[in-house]
Amino acid sequence: MRKLLLVFVTVLLTVSVHAQKTADIGIWGGTLTSVHGDMDEDAPFQSFNLNFGAYFRYNFNARVAVRAMFLTGSFSGEGTVESAPWEFDKSVHDLSLQAEINYLRYILGKQKLRFSPYVTFGIGVAFFPYTFTSGRLATDPLGPAGILGFNPDHPELRFDAAGEPIDVEYEESVATPTIPFGIGFKYTIGERLGLGVEYQMRKYMSDQLDDLDDPLAHVNGFGETITYNDGSHNNDWAGYLGVHLTYMIFIGKKACPAYDAKNW
Repeated sequence: MRKLLLVFVTVLLTVSVHAQKTADIGIWGGTLTSVHGDMDEDAPFQSFNLNFGAYFRYNFNARVAVRAMFLTGSFSGEGTVESAPWEFDKSVHDLSLQAEINYLRYILGKQKLRFSPYVTFGIGVAFFPYTFTSGRLATDPLGPAGILGFNPDHPELRFDAAGEPIDVEYEESVATPTIPFGIGFKYTIGERLGLGVEYQMRKYMSDQLDDLDDPLAHVNGFGETITYNDGSHNNDWAGYLGVHLTYMIFIGKKACPAYDAKNW
């Protein structure tokens, strides 16, 4: 995260302080395309999960902008974990700060610079509930096929005298850092209005988005604790696909004509 933040700040600091600046506000609407976590079968577009939000964008020049964005909506999915069925359904709130880099020079309202593909990347944080019911997966609490067994991440899980899992529901609220990035295309449709379409991914620094927190962790027959939640193996991913409508709210002071012609 520190390296990513350093790159993010460096991009912003390299932008000329003399360029004409503008600011926009926008609304965003779309759907969750997929969640990639611990399920074996998590096909994209399983159901329509409506997500919507808003953003404020500050344009340093025709190439570089920074965007503060908030998204909220439903996340759901169905699949299997070691042949056991699994599903989840929850609301997720996402707040991010992203750099937006245009491939072509683009100025909202300028007919000669009216469209451009772009890329985004930044840092963020997501908020969502995590709910886990022990009996939904456990079959053999100690064998390799016993998905739960003793889960060191959740020692509160209990088993009866016969070794059968006792259903215990565990709930908590999660706030986790994210790495957002994406691609898009935007187009001017009026003097102050713009329309765009984009696809964004989120890398979550948590394994709890799909209500599965290291589900294969267990104690084997030798009493050894086996875990997989090492950060690179288990952390979840999600994708958004949506459209956005942008309105220019601020037109900065005009730069000198020679500089304007060269840099815009």
